[in-house]
Amino acid sequence: MNIPPNSSLLVDGNAYMYRFFYGREPRYNHEGRATHVVYNFMSFARRLVQFQKPRRLVFVFDAPGDNFRHELYSDYKSHRDPMPDELRHQIDDIKQAIRLLGIPLIEMPDVEADDAIASLSTLLSALDERVFIYSLDKDLLQLVNDKVHMVNDRKGIVMDGDFVMDKYGIEPHRIVELLALTGDEADNIPGVAGIGQVTAAKLINQWGDIENIITNAHWVKGVVGNKLRKGTEDLRLSLKLTKLKEDLFSEEILPHIEFVPEDKASIHTFCKQMGFIE
Repeated sequence: MNIPPNSSLLVDGNAYMYRFFYGREPRYNHEGRATHVVYNFMSFARRLVQFQKPRRLVFVFDAPGDNFRHELYSDYKSHRDPMPDELRHQIDDIKQAIRLLGIPLIEMPDVEADDAIASLSTLLSALDERVFIYSLDKDLLQLVNDKVHMVNDRKGIVMDGDFVMDKYGIEPHRIVELLALTGDEADNIPGVAGIGQVTAAKLINQWGDIENIITNAHWVKGVVGNKLRKGTEDLRLSLKLTKLKEDLFSEEILPHIEFVPEDKASIHTFCKQMGFIE
């Protein structure tokens, strides 16, 4: 996996919380408090700094509460199970650990982490920075371009435009249309019933954006055409749900996403409290 030094790394914090919670052995401090997600976040952050030598490293988290997508569609993500208590109780410690390491952390109310990542990647790439997004969330593939790539560190893969084209048959900026057409079961986005990835890619490559697909739906024959014409309202809604915001930040954010020196004394105290050291 080739990530050039001096790149900007944006980490989907919520995705890694779940990954470390379910994918690592639990550990507890002397008070019986779960700490394994905190421990793995600290280890992961240190590895990124040590081995990737980034210009920037930013962890981005969902803010508590609903966001604008819930206002658009009350059933958005409604079928998801609540976060396990043992993970939820570690969130404040995770964020404290990241800040003690001198690494910037962002969470914004009323939007999702994906929107903040999209806005940061758009800003930084416009400033000619190379951006690598650590996430497996396919929603973020819509951001991929010559300067913005995604990272699957489980498989050691950097996902670029060629990866998206090979996997989905469309250009990366059209991923938002593909997700709008197919829907997203994980996020409870309706899409158009019965349209899968292959059919969606054909429609996109023929007609382009969603409005043009809707305009030309009368030319689409058979079952697919009927579904498109009946699903226009769901399709427009789904596009609003899948499209990421890219305008949340200006250059005024730049001083707030720089590394700051580690607080070594506080890190030592924190690690003793967590039971990481004696």
